[in-house]
Amino acid sequence: MIKKRQMNELLMNKNQNVIMSKQYEILACPFCDKGEIQCLFYPEAYAVRKVQSGKGKSNTIRKSSSQWIIQSGCNSCGKDLESVEKELKHKNVI
Repeated sequence: MIKKRQMNELLMNKNQNVIMSKQYEILACPFCDKGEIQCLFYPEAYAVRKVQSGKGKSNTIRKSSSQWIIQSGCNSCGKDLESVEKELKHKNVI
């Protein structure tokens, strides 16, 4: 269970948009294991929608899935971005 303080940090603003903090990650190349692949990682996030009706107040919590965005190909073996992304998905790394 998420603590109230953590939820307030992870949740949404007044416009009910999900706040997702991006993290820069460097992964090893799936082909040569020497090169570096630059990626952006968006971890899963939570959004709360507060509703007030005649019956009272209720909160709906939504969870978004994590997302990886590959930004570069391998700087060592020269593989392009598409082939690196395909291989990382095939190996269940991202």
